[in-house]
Amino acid sequence: MIATTPHPDARETAARPAAPAVFPAVPAARDSAASLRSTVAAAAVALALGLAVGVATSFLQTWLPTPFTALANAVAPWLVAPFLVGLRLARGWWGATLLGLLACLAQVPGYYLTADLRGFPVGTTFVLVWTVAAVVGGPVLGAVGRLHRTSTGRLAGLAPATVAAVWLAEAVVTYALVLGYYGEAAVHATIGVVLLVLLARSRGQLRPALVWAVPVLALGAVAFHALTAVTGSGLPIL
Repeated sequence: MIATTPHPDARETAARPAAPAVFPAVPAARDSAASLRSTVAAAAVALALGLAVGVATSFLQTWLPTPFTALANAVAPWLVAPFLVGLRLARGWWGATLLGLLACLAQVPGYYLTADLRGFPVGTTFVLVWTVAAVVGGPVLGAVGRLHRTSTGRLAGLAPATVAAVWLAEAVVTYALVLGYYGEAAVHATIGVVLLVLLARSRGQLRPALVWAVPVLALGAVAFHALTAVTGSGLPIL
């Protein structure tokens, strides 16, 4: 048998490392596309929820009996939607604030377009004031929603206390002290207490939530006093 020696080019080919594969990058591209779809879907849900709350507010104003009419003519109820999207849909802090902003802003055209179609007058000043309120309150409550899902340590209980403080401060300052609507104030205060207990217990944070409630409620009262100074009545009527 004649011994053969591998050709030099063959040995060089065998030792040469394989070229990097192109296909492993495909999963990363798929992940990016999936993340984009998830972001768009979350934004669509936030937008739809905000519009729905705005539309419902217009109809509830003529359907709800006293003292529940305040639920369709107050600040606190319009901050529920941004809290929910921050709690359920946001994947990060920026996402929570932006989704909260989107949900809260969408309530404004949802309400005023519906009111206009129903034959109610729409004042430009009211639209502007509620838009500014949405720009301020929406991102904050969106972030509070995410905080409720993630908070530990010193921040434990802050989210439930903040949500409750909005309802309680509006009950005391706007409805009791400024307007003298004590029935509406009682409804708001009851909802605030119930939300505090339910949200705090859902994370096992009732005790720290009660501790946080005192300073946060004081801050909320200052905010509603400032709103009173700006609008003259605590809030502009929708």
